Amino acid sequence: MNLHVKLTSLYSKLFLAFLIVIVPIYVISLTMNEYGEKTIRKEVKNSMQSRVNFYIRLLENEFNRIIHMQKAFVNDRELRMLSTAAAIMGDIEYRDTVYTINSRLKAMMNSSVYIADADVFLPKEDRIITAVSFYEKMPHDKFKALKAVSSRPRNPFVFWDGRLFVSFPYSDLALINKEEPVFLLSAEISQTEIAEVLERMKIGSSGGAMIIGQQGEWAIASEDDKDTQQVMLKLLSSHSGVQSAGDFDIVEIDGKRNWVSFDYSPSLGIALFMHIPEEEMLGSQARYRLWFWMLSGISLLVVAVFSFWIFRQVHLPMKRLVRAFHRVEDGNLVVTIREDRSDEFSYLYKQFNTMVKRINELIHEVYEQKYRANLSELRQLQSQISPHFLYNSFFILSRMAKYENYESITKLSNYLGSYFRYVTRTNMEEVPLKEEVSFARTYVQIQTFRFEDRIRVEYSELPKEFEMISIPRLILQPIVENVYEHGLKNKVKDGLLRVTFMKSGEQLIIAVEDNGEGMQEAEFLQLLRKLDQLDGDMETTGLVNVHRRLKLRYGPASGLRLSRTAAGGFKVEICLPIK
Repeated sequence: MNLHVKLTSLYSKLFLAFLIVIVPIYVISLTMNEYGEKTIRKEVKNSMQSRVNFYIRLLENEFNRIIHMQKAFVNDRELRMLSTAAAIMGDIEYRDTVYTINSRLKAMMNSSVYIADADVFLPKEDRIITAVSFYEKMPHDKFKALKAVSSRPRNPFVFWDGRLFVSFPYSDLALINKEEPVFLLSAEISQTEIAEVLERMKIGSSGGAMIIGQQGEWAIASEDDKDTQQVMLKLLSSHSGVQSAGDFDIVEIDGKRNWVSFDYSPSLGIALFMHIPEEEMLGSQARYRLWFWMLSGISLLVVAVFSFWIFRQVHLPMKRLVRAFHRVEDGNLVVTIREDRSDEFSYLYKQFNTMVKRINELIHEVYEQKYRANLSELRQLQSQISPHFLYNSFFILSRMAKYENYESITKLSNYLGSYFRYVTRTNMEEVPLKEEVSFARTYVQIQTFRFEDRIRVEYSELPKEFEMISIPRLILQPIVENVYEHGLKNKVKDGLLRVTFMKSGEQLIIAVEDNGEGMQEAEFLQLLRKLDQLDGDMETTGLVNVHRRLKLRYGPASGLRLSRTAAGGFKVEICLPIK
């Protein structure tokens, strides 16, 4: 109970200290973020208004220069002569005058990147001289549209057929009297160049810029967006008082808040807009966000320090003790906990170490005796091989000698020599798999001299990837021997012994099967029970011999699997781990 009270009191104090440290930091960080956002709003607003003001003055100067060039062109001597006295001019003089006017139109067009073409309309001659196409018949629909300039001082632009023009009909008196002008100068404005200027004017990647005519009859934008144009027109009408100075507003475009700065040119009758998504501008305050994350990191560091302190004082020592118990549970009886503390956990660690030491002393002797017994049994089982087939082999060898079959005597003698050499190698407990397979094959070749007419052998090749797997000696030959002595014992002819190798997951399966008469169901079940009962006194020869040795060497996943074949015979599978 007292311990619970102390812990409760400690956690209360730590929690209060945590709040005292963290809350002011977050208040300061939020205040700084708010201040940074306001500063960014102000700076971006000033920057946008400055850009809009700069570019609209730039366009004003450029378009006013184009208008002044047109006014100066009115006083051109050749133009006045061609428009009023063309009927009395000779052909050569007429042609030279047209060439001169064309050259001056080209000079006008080349003087500004915003002029796509420059024209002179001659109504009396029904002709038009252009900088691009030189001299051709006058297009009346275009002439009619360009001469209807409502107010040149306030709106010199004419939008016709998707194209933008600055026109100058001569003279004003003719227009007042509703007469045809003597001639008309026009300059087609390059909307592509204007759009490029607007593109350079943008701030950021998601914003845009737009020029709109006084009545909204035409617009040029850095991107083709009808919805944005409608929003800007609505904004222009709501700020009708903005006729000379810039202004700033926030509108929604495609469901997103946008900052808009715009200005109006009284001399050109155009409004210039620039808009930027609010989220892009506020997202650019990386410096303030960095400060916020730094403060958040400091807060997390403070939390980590407090948590680590609590962890070291209570949870970490307890976790060490629990981890040590788990290691003992897993069978590690040499684990100890270093007694490097001077609190209550030091006493627990000391008692734990004493307990483990005592348990280890109690079971060490039993464990060691069991290990020695298992090792002794393994060595005994390795050398336990039935010698019955040797008697038969020597009997066959004697019979071959009687009939002077020297070639067969040589082969059989070599096989027997290899057999004895392998069996008598008691210094090696394990061998590469390829040697064990070769030994079993030697045994089969010896038995072939005896059962050649009765038993056919199919012996697969061992895959090279498994040749060097280390295994206990004498695990395959006893299985093959069992086939000869039991499986095919009563087979007079057409007996079959098959040995195959197959990879299955992380195991190598060596299958030995025959087509003998098999055994009774009761005998089969009894054999399975023997394989499952590896402890206690029991006969340890043949299949049980091999099965026990594999279990002792590789663990419960290895050993023998018994089954019946489709032909009614017997199949033994040796399961070996690959790794």
